[in-house]
Amino acid sequence: MKKIKVDINWIICGILIISFIIWSILVLNGNLLDLDYSIFDILHTTILNDFLTSLLKILTHMGSATTLLIITIVSFIIFKDKFIGISMGINGFLIYLLNLLLKNIFVIPRPDIITLIEENGYSYPSGHAMASLAFYGFLIYLLNKKMKPSILKKVLIIFLILLILSIGFSRIYLGVHHFSDIIGGYLISAAYLIIFIKLMRKLGRKRKNEVQKRN
Repeated sequence: MKKIKVDINWIICGILIISFIIWSILVLNGNLLDLDYSIFDILHTTILNDFLTSLLKILTHMGSATTLLIITIVSFIIFKDKFIGISMGINGFLIYLLNLLLKNIFVIPRPDIITLIEENGYSYPSGHAMASLAFYGFLIYLLNKKMKPSILKKVLIIFLILLILSIGFSRIYLGVHHFSDIIGGYLISAAYLIIFIKLMRKLGRKRKNEVQKRN
């Protein structure tokens, strides 16, 4: 009998999507509101201070559409392989559309508390959480694929992981998203990223084969 190859990435992707669906049902039913507001209370009574607020206001912009667009343009200019820059641009555009679609499906309002910055639109799932994981997660994939093993590579990957988590934390701290918004954003974005990377790898191989045929 021919053995069936099981791609662990698709299994993980499926688990993430199922987890997102279950999490979303809990959000829609209001089961997580007590947890969400308890986290706000803990943050604002224990670690709220001017320095941290200023720092997180800067960090939260690292997940904004403007910042990610600038990074994409710079990447397109500096990388010899333009496919990388194009892939990053497509990634940013797709995750924006996915977040817009999901927000208009769930139509959940933002937290009913005093916020430290102004934000508009629906709350669930967090656009910053989705964009940061999809965008910087894709950068981690590129670093892992393109860079040779080194201390610098490890430092960059750890930095990007911490950046993704910090952006999510900043949205809760600043009062513009519930904890549940961030987790929901991370879950669906991680599933999306697996699919996107597989698609880009397939297109990359096809592009490479076409170049080889021409040469």
